[in-house]
Amino acid sequence: MSYQIYIIFTTLLGITVLINIGFYAILFSKFAFHKAKKEKQSPQEPVSIIVVAKNEAHHLINSLPLLLTQQYNDYEVIVVNDNSDDETEEVLEDFKNRYPHLKPINLKSSVTTIKGKKFPLSLGIRVAKNNIIVLTEPYCIQVSPYWLQNMAKHYNRKTEIVLGFANYEKKKSFFNAILRFDALYKTIQNFSYALMKIPIAGDGKNLSYSKELFINHGGFTAHNHIFFGDDDLFINKAATKENCKIEYSKDAIITVKSKFNFKFWLRQEKLKSLTRKFYSNKHKFLLRLFESSSLLFYIFLTIALIFLPSLSLTWIIPLLVFFILKFAIQYLIVGLSVSKLGEKKFIPYIFVYDIVYLFLYSYILLTAKWGKNNRKKWM
Repeated sequence: MSYQIYIIFTTLLGITVLINIGFYAILFSKFAFHKAKKEKQSPQEPVSIIVVAKNEAHHLINSLPLLLTQQYNDYEVIVVNDNSDDETEEVLEDFKNRYPHLKPINLKSSVTTIKGKKFPLSLGIRVAKNNIIVLTEPYCIQVSPYWLQNMAKHYNRKTEIVLGFANYEKKKSFFNAILRFDALYKTIQNFSYALMKIPIAGDGKNLSYSKELFINHGGFTAHNHIFFGDDDLFINKAATKENCKIEYSKDAIITVKSKFNFKFWLRQEKLKSLTRKFYSNKHKFLLRLFESSSLLFYIFLTIALIFLPSLSLTWIIPLLVFFILKFAIQYLIVGLSVSKLGEKKFIPYIFVYDIVYLFLYSYILLTAKWGKNNRKKWM
């Protein structure tokens, strides 16, 4: 490697590292060092939990008792049965006889002009009798009796959105670890952006917003033609620097069942990634800048390792400084963040998952396309 090439390489590496650690030190540190404020005790506001289910009878048998026995004074559970052809309707009827606050809605026909689960979800929100809406999925398998309390306690005159965390059940497989790391990674990003007063997205497996906000923003009408986006696109549109809070206490975290294999997950993620084209320009720029700097860093690292044996110690030291600085800051911030979310076991393997996840998502973003690959039924 010539001196001129070395200077160019080191300069590009330095710029890449500074951009990347800037995200960790300024943005992601917001969540890593966040201390949850104790909310003022106020009378519990009535809440409507909404679940959309399609052929989920076997999951509802396990999840409904968790949702219907929350330690909360006034709430209803609305389950929208989206044209199921299994025993979902019978399961709902059975639970309704035992739990009067369960309100099933059985859809018998679909609306082909509205993609995904936006129509059944919109219907559930519109028939809800309460202003505070809390969303989850029928395949949740671990929900604290105090989940609703923790999600609803943030609501006041300003708060209209509460972002929660949901992760997948633990299994002994590398794919399951990637799946759970994916949930952690996205949550750390979403929580950090929200704390930075530029909220970007939420996770529909554990998400809350007000019915008034939903109606005032026209629900999902701006994105009815898109298959996904019932959570991230709505939050991207409706969240402001003042109306969004996060909740990650132990009793507020939900565990959901993993329903898919690697190939199916990869296809789903390709489709979900397409919703990002509808994000605000500011959000798109920030996401692309961080992802590009992360990818370029590992490319530079690979090049440096190839040429390392031929470099003098004087040339090696600046490279080591950049690499150590990047790894140290990332390890600290991500380690603190995953600990907050109850996943300390990921800490020793942060960089292994980070490398695999980064290149996997680069592949997803590069190969995602509209049209023929779009799914005709939602999960």
